[in-house]
Amino acid sequence: MDLLRFETILLLLSVGGGSAQDALPHGPLYVELGQNVTFKTQADLEKSFITIVWSKHSDEEGLQPIISLAGATVNVPEAYEGRVWLNRTNGRLKMGPTTAADDGEYSVSMVDDKAVTQTGERELRVLVPVSSVLIASSPLEALETNSTVVLNCSALGSFLDFSWTNGTTPLLGDGKRTSISNGEQWSSVTIREVNRWELRGPIGCSATNKLEKTMNSAPFNMSVHYGPEAVKMTSLPAVAAGGFVGRGSNMTLSCSAASAPPAALSWLHNGKALPGKTGPTLVLSDLGLTQGGTYKCSAHNAKTLRTVDAPAVSFTVMEAISGAQVTGPAAGQLAGVAGGVNLTCGAAAGEVAQWAWLKDGAALPKDGRTTLLANGSMLRLLPLAKEHRGVYTCILKNAVNSVKAAYTLVVFYGPDSLTIRGESAVEVNDALTLTCSLDSNPTAAIKWRFNNTARTETTKVLTIATVAYRDTGLYTCQAYNAKTQRNASSTFMLSVKEEGALDPEGLSGGAIAGIVIGVLAAVLLAVGAFIYCKRKQTIESPY
Repeated sequence: MDLLRFETILLLLSVGGGSAQDALPHGPLYVELGQNVTFKTQADLEKSFITIVWSKHSDEEGLQPIISLAGATVNVPEAYEGRVWLNRTNGRLKMGPTTAADDGEYSVSMVDDKAVTQTGERELRVLVPVSSVLIASSPLEALETNSTVVLNCSALGSFLDFSWTNGTTPLLGDGKRTSISNGEQWSSVTIREVNRWELRGPIGCSATNKLEKTMNSAPFNMSVHYGPEAVKMTSLPAVAAGGFVGRGSNMTLSCSAASAPPAALSWLHNGKALPGKTGPTLVLSDLGLTQGGTYKCSAHNAKTLRTVDAPAVSFTVMEAISGAQVTGPAAGQLAGVAGGVNLTCGAAAGEVAQWAWLKDGAALPKDGRTTLLANGSMLRLLPLAKEHRGVYTCILKNAVNSVKAAYTLVVFYGPDSLTIRGESAVEVNDALTLTCSLDSNPTAAIKWRFNNTARTETTKVLTIATVAYRDTGLYTCQAYNAKTQRNASSTFMLSVKEEGALDPEGLSGGAIAGIVIGVLAAVLLAVGAFIYCKRKQTIESPY
């Protein structure tokens, strides 16, 4: 359609009768580049239009025709042939595929068969699709609290909105240390005095156009360098500051530090670097006396250029006590021996700091006859008594270990406290047992005598199964200790009585038992008879 014909149609529209109505919705219309777009009108579908003209405004060329309807004739300029279609019923314009040149302001003028004119204008925005969403940082690496980090997000597309995320959390400006700036095709986040937690990420940037089509950037991670800090050491086995460890023992020192990137760890002994000793552990095997002292771990961060030392571990290597022994008399000792007995406790190796003694597993008795000498390494028993016999345990201690040694002290004594136990009077034909008790070490040899005549028994117990009258007399128990070469004796007078003489009222035990049984039987019979009679008695009625 030539320009003359288009102008003629515009003229006809301008002289159309009736009032003008708003033919198009308000607000811009968005379409993605290369897609079709439809300009919808607000016309009544039942109307019949005699003329419709769609135009595009151009700053350089003014109003340019797109498509028009005059009666039954549709006219399309050559530039739009095959790209525009007109709905004669409602005046809608369909155009596509869109190009970047289609972006701009469009207008429509429609006259129906009642000479009512409808006009409208609407802006078409052709959007370049969202693509190439990229994040870049400046600087590439940051130092905690010392750096200002700027994250830049760029994208291709039209009329873009940007949003940021840190992990799954929206990244927003706080008006203090974090601020966000946006442009049409870019967005930037500025973080001042960045700390290690703020960019753990991954950081994400999303770009969205007006058609709500979104593209995300690749996950972005940024290194914020910090440390070393919280540098600490531990030892296994644990040792207190200034403590002691045994010679020949093993120790493992461990070092840790909070640092990004991980700190390089090195070791020092008495302030001097240990050649070739790096890493989180230092193993000290078969410790010698010269290996004690102060050990320290040093942590260095190659990015922050900071070096921090852990609190030192100090210890002394000491010879452990070994070969403990208690020495004393080689043989048993006689109680009361002149000069008493000395027990000495010592060790083949190691420096002893403290001695302690036990007797039979308990504390030493406070009897005035037990004395500690030579810082507790010697035990003097004076005068030696039988109560001193038993097992003596010496405990030797120093800062690294504790050992024990035992000694059994044998004391010869007795016989002491010799007595004879038994019944001093028995009836003829009864049994007799006499026991000779005494205290002696070693066990004393026993002999019995009767009326100063030797008997054959050689044990502590003398037994006569059936006593006769002739067994009345003086019994003697004699004891002899071969070690102490001491003798002791005790006498016992026995009287043999006639049968029944030792029972109450002269009755024998059997007679007394018979009497008791008879009395009990009579009582039971009397009680039974009384109960029986009571049950047989008839009670007369008072009526």
